Amino acid sequence: MTQINLSNTVFTKAKFRYSISEIVDDFLKKKLDKDVREYVKNNLGIDYIYKSYDFSKIDFEKGDFIESDVSLNEMYYKTAKKSLQGVDPKKIGLFITINDNQQYLDPAPTVELIPKLSLGNDIRTQNFQGLACSSFSESLLNSAGYFLMDGKKDALVLIGTNYTPWFLDKIKQIKHISKKDKSNFYNLIYFLIFSDAVASTILSREKKKDTQIQIDSKSILTLKNTKNGGKNAMIKMTPNKKHRIIFDMKLDPKKLREEVTNLSIQNINTLQKKMPSEFKKIKILGIHTAGTKFVDGILEKCQIDKTLTKLSYDLMRKTGNTGAVSSLQFLNECINKKIILKNNLGCFVDYGWEGTNLFVFRKLN
Repeated sequence: MTQINLSNTVFTKAKFRYSISEIVDDFLKKKLDKDVREYVKNNLGIDYIYKSYDFSKIDFEKGDFIESDVSLNEMYYKTAKKSLQGVDPKKIGLFITINDNQQYLDPAPTVELIPKLSLGNDIRTQNFQGLACSSFSESLLNSAGYFLMDGKKDALVLIGTNYTPWFLDKIKQIKHISKKDKSNFYNLIYFLIFSDAVASTILSREKKKDTQIQIDSKSILTLKNTKNGGKNAMIKMTPNKKHRIIFDMKLDPKKLREEVTNLSIQNINTLQKKMPSEFKKIKILGIHTAGTKFVDGILEKCQIDKTLTKLSYDLMRKTGNTGAVSSLQFLNECINKKIILKNNLGCFVDYGWEGTNLFVFRKLN
């Protein structure tokens, strides 16, 4: 099987940091019932989030669309530039971008970034849009395929989570939010749990002196939701009564939790059978930080020891849900902090609207 070697991993949070209490008790207080405010402060498992907007400049009672104060494409550029420090950009042969919500509908981010990053004109590109939180493993598998096809250059993976423009615009249209109105309530929850963030890493087919993480492609397990997953969660652009395009979300969180939990159980059981010796050596386990109900549900049903997942709960409390970025954020923490020792194994369980993924990694540096 193909070994995928990660180096130059970078994680970038958006500029503006807010506490959940600050948002619901200050900026949104007029819109929210008291029991809604108390619920989100006590039940999300999140203390702080990072946004690309300066909320102090926003009138939340007006329905106008607001552009972000921090450009997503600029965050892409600065993050990728850090990953490429000391690297010849012409030695990148595959460039993958993963977007929970890209800044423009068209063109893809790679169109702007290739010349800005001085990448070669023979580079291959892949732009994933809409795979949401579980898409990092797809980039690992696609890179492994590139290496198996005799791709001699490295791959650059760039991930962006930028849900705030969607949910902020919807929140501004809503006059009042109570727990009885599930649609508006869930829009509030998603607005509150997500941070805007970007992460990047360089993938190589050969181990190098600066390799930080190594992943065996045989440990990457992926399962898709084949039970009409699109009905569990969907965001679409639709006209309102004033014929203005708004972002409309339909969500069945209970059904979504049940299905990603069942798929995660299957992945963990498969890993245990496929790699029994490696499974026993796992020292740390990461869970996508989608909120307390999701994380607790998966740990309980999969019978996972919570002591293995302390880092995920810490990250969720400090930075909220970082979407597709969360897997690289977790690896970045393992790299930069003495959480696990050199040559120890870890595992990350990823899930999202499309399905669930899992991979085992070894810390090298």
